[in-house]
Amino acid sequence: MTNKQRHLILYSSVLLIVLMQGTSAFANPKPRFTPDGDTTKRKTDSLRYPISDRRGDRYSENRRNPFDLRDTGYVTQKVEYDPVTKQYFITEKIGDTYYRKPTYLTFEEFMALKGREMELENFRKRANANFALNRKMVRPKLRMYDDLFNRVFGNGKIDIQPNGNVDILAGYQGQNVQNPTLPERARKYGTFDFDMNAQFNMNANIGDKMKLPINFNTLANFDFENQLKLDYKGGKDEIIKSIEAGNMSFATKGRLIQGAQALFGLKTQLQFGKLTVTGVLANQKSQRQSQNFQGGASVLQFNRKLDDYEENRHFLLAQYFREEYNNNMANLPFVQSQVQIMRLEVWLTNRTGQTIDSRDVVGLMDLGERDPYNTSIPQFPGNSLPDNGANGLYGIINREPFRNPNTVTTLLQSSGLRPIQDYERTFARKLREGTDYTFNRQVGFLSINQFIQPDEVLAVAFQYTLNGRVYQVGEFAQDIGLDTAGQGIQKVLFLKMLKATSQRTVLPMWKLMMKNVYALDL
Repeated sequence: MTNKQRHLILYSSVLLIVLMQGTSAFANPKPRFTPDGDTTKRKTDSLRYPISDRRGDRYSENRRNPFDLRDTGYVTQKVEYDPVTKQYFITEKIGDTYYRKPTYLTFEEFMALKGREMELENFRKRANANFALNRKMVRPKLRMYDDLFNRVFGNGKIDIQPNGNVDILAGYQGQNVQNPTLPERARKYGTFDFDMNAQFNMNANIGDKMKLPINFNTLANFDFENQLKLDYKGGKDEIIKSIEAGNMSFATKGRLIQGAQALFGLKTQLQFGKLTVTGVLANQKSQRQSQNFQGGASVLQFNRKLDDYEENRHFLLAQYFREEYNNNMANLPFVQSQVQIMRLEVWLTNRTGQTIDSRDVVGLMDLGERDPYNTSIPQFPGNSLPDNGANGLYGIINREPFRNPNTVTTLLQSSGLRPIQDYERTFARKLREGTDYTFNRQVGFLSINQFIQPDEVLAVAFQYTLNGRVYQVGEFAQDIGLDTAGQGIQKVLFLKMLKATSQRTVLPMWKLMMKNVYALDL
């Protein structure tokens, strides 16, 4: 046998085996899909969430796969009850053909399924009701069904509609003046900037008799724009006709008793048969002015409250001038005073960045006073007039170490003086006479032409004569020049303090501010 014959026999055998395996595969093919009841091996579905048809009835087999297709309208579902067997037969047809195999449920099974369905539906309704109550737009109105409440306010409806906003502005405001003539600590200045604006309005109705119209705005231009009122209106046959509390007005029908506007208080109107009584207890926020003419000239009358004096504008220079004020002004226009103030320098905290006539100063409350408030300061009982030698304070501070601005604070505290109360150290500017202030040379009081901020320090130095003798309180700028060492550092100037950064009524300095000067606002 040749090699060609051997190869032909081998190829024929391989081809025969392949044909036999292919015939066996076509004779017994493997199914791609088998029913649920088939015991043969089913091919795995390629979907992540397989979709399968329902085999049981829709009551007992609850399918929760959201990707399953719902039954169409062609499938007719019917439930029939057989009283003989006491069973429920469930059928599903398409036309006259059964779509699925009919099933049945016993009476107990069907009642259990319906009870579970009704329980879930009840829970669903309660959940929807709670969700509706929590919604603002559909919340039911608050009602009170008490008979007494309804008699007083008319009905049980309560309607409150608040609205408003609060704006808060916070920041830091500062400046840096690059001026080489100013000390380093005077070039930078900064403060905390805080502002808050609030707007609130509310319309509240309690029943049909009481109303609460409230409107408040901090940016209102006029006071009458802010309204806070309680308005109660009674019925026709009730004794209480109306009650008003808050902002209101009082009008009268006659001219004998004139009405008033812009009142804040309580107003009631009662009716006893044909008698009507109206009572008002309020504070009037408006003013009524009338002008009279006599002999061709107009006479105008001014009304001012006792606490409407000009604050932080007028000051007495020392406690001595305060004690002698009534005696000096007893016989006006003649002033009974032998004091004559010759020189006066007024220093105020430098907030404008002024470079001329500005330097470090220390204001002392007890300087020049015969009875110092600080008990650690030596007293000289024989001196009754304001002067640097009236007590021992000036003798303590009139030394070279106290002139250094870097060490003066430490030395003052070590001497028993307390900051803000006994002394204030600040960088101040000198005011100009006539432009910034005026003063009375005999009575001894000072009037500032500008508004002083609450956190600013006001201090003075003055020189006066009495019975031919010269007295001085504080130090003048020309008397205390530059440092003697030639370093170009200005010495600290010691002055009489009239106002500190904190106003305290218990301190004697509080009495130096004049509270009997009122502006006419012409």
